[in-house]
Amino acid sequence: MGSIQHTDDARARIQQAYLDIANPVFSAAEFTLIKVFIDYKAFDAIPDEGDIAVSKLAEKIGGTHEVVDRITTFFIAGKVLASTGPGRVAHTERSRLYKYNEPTAWLYIHMFNNTFRSLAQMPNFFAKHGLASPESASVTPTSISHGFDNRPAYEILVENKGIHKGFNEALKAVGEMYSLKGIYDFGWMRESLASESRPAVVDVGGSHGLALRDAVRNNKFIPAERCILFDLPQVIENTKKNVEKEQDEDLQKVQMIGGTMFEPYPETAQGALIYQFRRILNDFPDEDVLRAFHTVRKAVAPDTRILIIEEMLNPKRMPMNVGLDICLMCKAGKRRNAAMFSELAAQAGFKFNAEFQQISSEFDDFSVLEFVVA
Repeated sequence: MGSIQHTDDARARIQQAYLDIANPVFSAAEFTLIKVFIDYKAFDAIPDEGDIAVSKLAEKIGGTHEVVDRITTFFIAGKVLASTGPGRVAHTERSRLYKYNEPTAWLYIHMFNNTFRSLAQMPNFFAKHGLASPESASVTPTSISHGFDNRPAYEILVENKGIHKGFNEALKAVGEMYSLKGIYDFGWMRESLASESRPAVVDVGGSHGLALRDAVRNNKFIPAERCILFDLPQVIENTKKNVEKEQDEDLQKVQMIGGTMFEPYPETAQGALIYQFRRILNDFPDEDVLRAFHTVRKAVAPDTRILIIEEMLNPKRMPMNVGLDICLMCKAGKRRNAAMFSELAAQAGFKFNAEFQQISSEFDDFSVLEFVVA
């Protein structure tokens, strides 16, 4: 009787173990296979209406019938795709989001290349460097995942065309989310803008320029020609090409200057009313954020205001940001809150002035932290 009970207990433990790992393993496989199908534009090959034979789908994307059948069977089981009959598949509302130029597809590409691969390297990183956050942006799980022992994540992004495109398109796709309209009042700039000719807003690490465009369009008193997009030279060149291609009138007027937030700002970018850091400082460790504060401190005027626009680390307000904090750890970044940013800013000669929160939705929850010269 005892041996039977022991066997039953052992089976129950194994069953529970399988149940415990089933969802994470299934999710990891699903994430990977969606990325594969996006790469091969398989979701684009499925008609919007109606269905397609799996054999025909395999032919269209250049895969073997055997492997495409296995993947589509997996997707049917997970309700990513629908089955309309033996050997046939059709779109679901979910799978339509994975067509190649959809924002969700680019986010999958970005997150797979720069987060998913990195997370898999965290155990190796900790085994080699100890159970501690990366101290340098050059030695991280992300650098290991791309085959480098010592290389900053942003250099890897820029140099690899495929990864860089995924990153840029993902940023562009989510760029419209972080509008400051109704969140931050730029009205205090009116008097200075009318009486002086210095720069209005310098967007540090502004990438596509979407934040500047948002500010100019929603605040007609801010002259676009007195706004500066300040980012890495490679990023600036890419943005110039996009702006020219899209004939964006507002961004065509914006000054675009190549540089880095860790080196002295060019004279034309000094003394601005606002220096804006939008969703960039969370990519760096504390030491680098402090360096960025020290550098911009040398460029400011006495009445300059520093804006930090980030999702804040507050588990009770936005639990997802705790998960994103771990993702950022992979490349030495960190989610912070107002107190953490204030501590770093104070060391560079700034003082916290105000926090303006966006709490109207569950997906674009962020704050604008305003700092002034101490």
